[in-house]
Amino acid sequence: SLFSCIFSLPLIISACGGGGSGPAARLAPIPIAPTGVAAMARDSNNLIAWPGVQGAASYNIYWSVTTGVNKTNGTKIVAANNPQAHTGLINGTPYYYVVTALSAGGESAESVQVTATPTAVVAGSDPFFGDQWHLKNIGQAGGTGGQDVNAESVWATYKGNGVRIAIVDNGLEIGHEDLAANIAPNALSYNYVTGGTDPTEDPSDITESNGHGTAVAGIAAARDLNNLGGRGAAPRANLVGYNFLQNSTVSNLVDAMTRGAPNVYISNNSWGVADGEGTLEPATAIWRNAVNTGLTRGRNGLGTIYTFAAGNGATGSRVCPRCVDNANYDGLTNYRGVIAVAAVNDRGIKSSYSESGANLWISAPGGEFCNTHTITTTDRTGASIGFNTTATAGISDYANANYTRCMNGTSAATPGVAGVIALILEAKPGLGWRDVRLILAETARKNDATDTEWATSVTTPIYNFNHKYGFGVIDAQAAVNRALTWTNVGPEVTFTTPTAMPALPIPNNNTTGVTSSIIVANSGIAKIEFIEITFSAANHTHSGSLEITLMSPTGAISRLAERHFCTADVCIPYNAWVFGSARHLGEAADGNWTLTVRNLDSSGTGTFQSWGLKFYGR
Repeated sequence: SLFSCIFSLPLIISACGGGGSGPAARLAPIPIAPTGVAAMARDSNNLIAWPGVQGAASYNIYWSVTTGVNKTNGTKIVAANNPQAHTGLINGTPYYYVVTALSAGGESAESVQVTATPTAVVAGSDPFFGDQWHLKNIGQAGGTGGQDVNAESVWATYKGNGVRIAIVDNGLEIGHEDLAANIAPNALSYNYVTGGTDPTEDPSDITESNGHGTAVAGIAAARDLNNLGGRGAAPRANLVGYNFLQNSTVSNLVDAMTRGAPNVYISNNSWGVADGEGTLEPATAIWRNAVNTGLTRGRNGLGTIYTFAAGNGATGSRVCPRCVDNANYDGLTNYRGVIAVAAVNDRGIKSSYSESGANLWISAPGGEFCNTHTITTTDRTGASIGFNTTATAGISDYANANYTRCMNGTSAATPGVAGVIALILEAKPGLGWRDVRLILAETARKNDATDTEWATSVTTPIYNFNHKYGFGVIDAQAAVNRALTWTNVGPEVTFTTPTAMPALPIPNNNTTGVTSSIIVANSGIAKIEFIEITFSAANHTHSGSLEITLMSPTGAISRLAERHFCTADVCIPYNAWVFGSARHLGEAADGNWTLTVRNLDSSGTGTFQSWGLKFYGR
């Protein structure tokens, strides 16, 4: 069984004082865990954090084993507001600490002397962990046992230690009781409204979305074994928050994709374009360039891994219930540099709202709705803000308003993937961003196995693909096991075809459609990793009527676009639109590729003007 250490701390306050420049250098007495658990550990060998230590620029902490009344200071273990790495703790042995607060100028102020005795406690002490079916599904509330991310067995060895996840969202409450211990030290978060380092949303904003980033962060990396809330998929990962959505300028978006890149392992993006409109939403070149910067410079050259919510528009919207979205209509989620994440419910079936797409890479639990079964996670502190408020009390959320059981969407699925990736990267830190993608594709669980859309790669049978799920539901244990034996792939190879100009009229009400082929030769790509398909039918008067498919030389088919409605029945034409396809992973690029365009109703006229392919692989 997995163990941790909880410490009981009888406090002995002394006015050690000292130093400096008179009264101005003194601070208020240091509040060390005035309530609740005073210190936590991964196990009996590693002191991780002291919740509640605050109120100074930095701290010095010294320790020694208590022997009778002898309390001699020992080794200095930290000089920052994030105590770590006090190793060699022995259960049942009392330890003595001196914690001295320092002012910004380094002068010592008040000190607190503490004795602590670690005692083993069985894992699972997080009170809401039993509700977190996405982490351990035993059939709670009618779910199907085993339909989870399969992370529990991994935690005995890996919890995401040392892996930094950036939560790019509308905010992140860095002082939340179940997140604070995992917030990166040295004020590395950023607030795009104030220019400060606290990305917590303004409490005067009482909209439900105010708690979104805090809920997302908890799914990725809420702290475990602290007798608070639940836990994240990577419960010891490092968190930073970038509240880009509260000031979403182009320059801020670029900055959020690249801020701290050398040390950001994973950039979690549980946001995207408007859902349920059916229209094409292109990404800007400046955003793509920012992501490319992260891929090349992030994580000290191994590449930041970008997870993006695939979208919740599969059921349309209140404004347009018929406007079913596809994840390939979003230029963010269909970009080759991101991992597009779909959502499943507690039975392992596609969440009703989760968008399909040939660009999907992986799925993870997102649940359905709060009156059925959704995700338990952290919420804004208090009952006046966030998801769990006095105004929403009728939906049977937790009495403790610091948490919610009502987080859902591909927004909830995405940080689950980010957390699992953190486990993978702790196990094998040297993986490149492409390696991580390939490991996820190879080890994903084939959920909803009777669904007729599943197809197995002819050339690489380890890959199963479904336009609803990508390669399947993420499996933490399988992915970590594969990572440990993984050899990094070589440099990425690209190949771009000449643009084909078929200029073919597209007939109405025609299931045969029109086709055009491109023969690829001497590409140098034996194993495809991703394909970009650039398509134009700019003069077609109703692009929502078109179904577009790509067939590879092996006969594998990507469904790039489906017949759909758009808001106000105005669909943006396909004018050099770039689709993404993960469907052909592992195939060779050389051979005959065929694009078919069908107009499945009587709406619109126009021509199949042009198309081309860009392959990424090795």
